[in-house]
Amino acid sequence: MIILFGLLLMGLNLNSCKDKDPEEIPKPIPSSETGKIYVANEHAGTISVIDAASNKVVKTININEGSSNDLMAHNVQVAPNGKTVWVTGVPMDHTTDEKMVVINAEADTVLRRITMPVHLHMAHVVLDSDSRFAYVTATDAGLVLQISTETFFTTNVYTLPATHQPHGLRYFNGKLYAANMEGKTISEIDAANGQVTEIPVGGMAVQTAVSPDGKYVFASLFDTKEIVRYNLQTKTLDRIPLPATAQGPIQLYPTPESNKLFVCDQGVLLNRPASNKVFVIDIENGAVTNTITVGNAVHGVVVSKSGKTAYSTNTNDGSVSVIDVASEKVTATIPVGITPNGISFWSETGGMP
Repeated sequence: MIILFGLLLMGLNLNSCKDKDPEEIPKPIPSSETGKIYVANEHAGTISVIDAASNKVVKTININEGSSNDLMAHNVQVAPNGKTVWVTGVPMDHTTDEKMVVINAEADTVLRRITMPVHLHMAHVVLDSDSRFAYVTATDAGLVLQISTETFFTTNVYTLPATHQPHGLRYFNGKLYAANMEGKTISEIDAANGQVTEIPVGGMAVQTAVSPDGKYVFASLFDTKEIVRYNLQTKTLDRIPLPATAQGPIQLYPTPESNKLFVCDQGVLLNRPASNKVFVIDIENGAVTNTITVGNAVHGVVVSKSGKTAYSTNTNDGSVSVIDVASEKVTATIPVGITPNGISFWSETGGMP
């Protein structure tokens, strides 16, 4: 059985970010961006807060309580209203309670730790456009949970087949799009009535993305080394093969203009080597147009509110690569914590979805 990707990353060199000679890591340089980037350092159990203007870590938030260091920080998501940041906290030994950790985005301090049932294997968290509810995939349980951002209680549960193993998740226009690793489908869930529509994709779906113009839903297929593009109007599916050198895509993120899709080619799983490539896909043409070299075992990606900059987490290197969207070149590398995984962008007008 394929388990949550963050746990399989335990096989990576967790000390690689400590072993690097400081001279090998380019010093952060200032950028024209404003805002903050939140990075989930999985095995450190922390969140790095990066200032987008200086490209420097300005704060590190421990998601654990007191001296405890049980929780791994797998995924992180800024609420669209910009007030809170949500983190999935999964215990290292999987015998204690999982926690949904909520951070106050103004103070960058932990606001609430919500105890969740054990053995859910929480993976990705997203929020609706009004920031009223958070939604989280429970991989082992085959569930998507709805949590009220006001009461912090679980207010709804969407049930998928137990064999689906939902992992990645995105929200758009009242619908949730869950990537099912074992089910090899995208589950389209109507958040209001719970109706589920299955979209077969023919591969191990890891994460989804929705173009901001509402035209396409994408999913990364790790085993077949493809991206699938599903047209929401015509209900047709196109397959976008990655280059022959690809080792397996994980997270993917579109630009605000819906013209480019950045794809992290992590590798590592299924006995594949780690990859250090981000592929750029022309959304409308459905083809790879460029390959960007970043850090090892690149996993997560987000694009800034302005659309000028993309940020990727390099799991093996303990760093974040800063990519200029226009030139498609790396402009800075920022050291963060151990095994950086999920990543999300905050601006004064709200978080990126």
